[in-house]
Amino acid sequence: MRNSKIKGFTLIELIVVIAIIGVLAAILVPSMMGFVKDSKYSTANSNAKLVHTNLCTYATKAETAGYPIKDITASTTGLSIPARTSTLTAITGQPDQNACLAALGYYMGTDTAGKAGFCSFTVTDGAPIKAWWAKTASDPIVGRYPDPTSASDSPAVKFGT
Repeated sequence: MRNSKIKGFTLIELIVVIAIIGVLAAILVPSMMGFVKDSKYSTANSNAKLVHTNLCTYATKAETAGYPIKDITASTTGLSIPARTSTLTAITGQPDQNACLAALGYYMGTDTAGKAGFCSFTVTDGAPIKAWWAKTASDPIVGRYPDPTSASDSPAVKFGT
């Protein structure tokens, strides 16, 4: 004999609910992936702006010391931001690309080399003009400042472009 007081869902009801959840997931997952990619580009652009801002700070210190930064052409392969140092080296001569990288290590480096990302920059007449940043040297998502990149950029932005 069947007990009519037992309550629960039938197998058909459970299958219908699972099918509805599956349809909603199929619609939402691709659109959410777009948000994740946009977020990665936003982070890369913010870090490129941070590279530019820190280079501007260093350029001001160099100019004040009487040694403006040499003109630097952007690297097309990306340069690893070195490990953080406890002090910024005194400016006793005209800074070059290596001195700028050391300054970036001081301003935004981490305890281990390469963990602050990879960057490239262009300096003209003692002032930073453009900056690029990526998490790794081969990362397809490269942020750029002052002309930010986005997921719709085609072909993908590379260092120095």
